[in-house]
Formats: sequence, C-alpha cells, structure tokens
Amino acid sequence: MRRIVIIILAAVTTLTAQAQKVTFSSEGIEAGIRLHLGLNENADILQSQTDTIRAINLSGLGITDLQDIVYLPNVKVLDLSHNEITNVGPLNVLDSLHDLNLRGNSLESVNMLAFSNADKMMVDVTANYIEDFSYLFDCIKCQFTLIGMNRQQKKDIPYLDVYQLYADVKDKGQPVIWYRGFTTMQETPVMVCGDTRTDATIDGHLNSIAIPNTPTGTTAVVLSCGNQGDTTYIVPPANFEVEAGETITIETGLPDDYCVFSAYADYGNVEIDGNAIRYTTDNDVEDTIHFCYYQGETLKGFSRFYLNKVLQGDVNMDGNTDISDVVAIVNYILGSEPNVFNRTAADLNKDSSIDISDVVRIVNLILGQ
Repeated sequence: MRRIVIIILAAVTTLTAQAQKVTFSSEGIEAGIRLHLGLNENADILQSQTDTIRAINLSGLGITDLQDIVYLPNVKVLDLSHNEITNVGPLNVLDSLHDLNLRGNSLESVNMLAFSNADKMMVDVTANYIEDFSYLFDCIKCQFTLIGMNRQQKKDIPYLDVYQLYADVKDKGQPVIWYRGFTTMQETPVMVCGDTRTDATIDGHLNSIAIPNTPTGTTAVVLSCGNQGDTTYIVPPANFEVEAGETITIETGLPDDYCVFSAYADYGNVEIDGNAIRYTTDNDVEDTIHFCYYQGETLKGFSRFYLNKVLQGDVNMDGNTDISDVVAIVNYILGSEPNVFNRTAADLNKDSSIDISDVVRIVNLILGQ
C-alpha cells in the first residue's frame, strides 16, 4: 500500500512540474522561446512545453544572462550568436547540448564549459575576445570541437565578419544576394557587385539585396573600410532553346574551385558534368533547370536556366521567321556569322550542318510550303 502511495505521489509531482508556469528573468530568452513555440506575449509558457525543445535560435536578442537556460534541459542545438553574453557557466547543466553557437558575443573566456555535463560538443566561438582555450582541450568528460578560434576580435579594432553569402534568383529571374554577418564598425558596410554598390545591413540576421543590373557572371563582395568580408560568384539566369529529343550542354561559367552540387528540371533529364549541366527532354515544352553550387563545403548560390521551344527558321531569334533569317543563313554559309545566330533554328533538315538545303527549306517555310 505504501509503495502505491509513493508511486501516486511521484506521478502527481511530475504532472505538477510539467504544468508549472515558467517565469523568466531574461526578456531575450523568453522572447526567443515564445517565438519558437508560436505563443503570443500574454500566453503562459509551461515547463512541459520547453522540455520538448531540441533545437532553438536565440540569436540577436540582446541576451546577457543565461540563468534561464535551465528551462531548456533537452536542447541539443542552441544558437546564442550575436548577443551580449559574458559568462557561459549556466550552459553546463545542459546534458544533451551538442551544437552551440556563441559567435559574436562579448566573451573573454569559455573555460567554464570544461565543466559541462555533455559528452561531445561543437562550439562556434568566432568574433569574441578569447585568448585562451586550453581548459577545453584538457577536459576529461566532454570532447570539444571549436570553430573560429583564430577569428577573435580586438576591443580597440573594428571588426567585420561576413559568414554567410550566397546568390539566389527571384521568381521573375532577378538575381539577389543573401548575406549574414556581424560587425563592430560604425560606418555602413557596402555590397559590391560589378559596377553596383549598395549599402549592406550587417546585424547578425539574414538579409538580401537585389542586383539592379543582371550581371553576365560576376562576383559579389562585402566591403567596409577596405576590409573584404566574403565573396560569391553569381550565375545569372539565362535562356536557351532546345527541341524535343535534343541534348544540350550548358556551361555555368563557375570558377574551377566551385562545383555544381545539385540540379534538376521540371520536366526533362539533367546530368552534372563538372561545372556544366547536360539537359535532354522528350517533350516539346518549356522547361526550367534549377541548380545550386558550392565552393568547397560552403553553399555559394542558386540559379536557373530557362529552356524555350525552338522556332524553326528564327535564326536571329527575333521571334519571327522571315527574309532577315534567310539573309543570316546565307551570310553564315559565306563565312560571315552574324552577332546573333541560332544554329539549332538554322539547321532545318537536322543533318548537323548548315548549307544551301537549309536556305531552300527556310524559303519554303516562309512561303508556307
């Protein structure tokens, strides 16, 4: 009987703890947890809810005190970047912690992590003021992997750190640059892309800038006071014409240290060949190739290639088949290739050569024969 009573009391105690309302001392941590759980500012936060959190982003919330971290006992991935943290001691109670981002705080030491209850931890310490990491490498219980040890700030020297920068394409085909970084500089950093210079917002959050003029393939870079932040190569969207059953190879123009990582088409088949994309389709439909590219292990961009149906005989690609296309083919045969010349549209008899027989066919096409 006594054992049953003990079990019942234990169960009641557990349920009471789970239903307990959490009271925070840190407005930043509370705001981050509230956002993560999708709760409005008036809703209670229960311990049973915070117990379910395994990964959370608390970046850029002005956090100075980590005492409330005790309400996240099961968290494995914790982003505390770009706050104002000076003491990491409270993190030692997190037994499950595996990935910890402390980038861009005000830390002068992380030695207290040597007393962590976790078994293995990856810690990003970039852009702090830390000089000594020796305690973590002498730690017996927890195995540490540190990122950014050699990228520390000096309190008297302005600092710029752009740690995420990649190209992308909007729905209408306009290139944009997405970037994330941190700086202690007073002046506004500048994004440079070709001849375009645009003010950049380096505040620890993911921001974007549209490229006003479509580049032909160029590098974007974040600059401030002559300090280079990071660069990425832009592969602008491009249009190509293809016929059903035809295979075309499209060169991306990426530098040798870049590589196409993945590619797919809405309808056709795609193969990656180094920095080129080989495309084939059995359908006579418009198509889009979507692809992304990396430099080493870092994502550097997304882009698209648009595949359009070939208008037979439209050699100068003006949308019509007329006498100007006949002139273009004749000039090509005579050795004077025009600035715009679509070989696929000009090879009307599909014999892989362009000669007088194609001239006859395009004339007949114009005459409706």
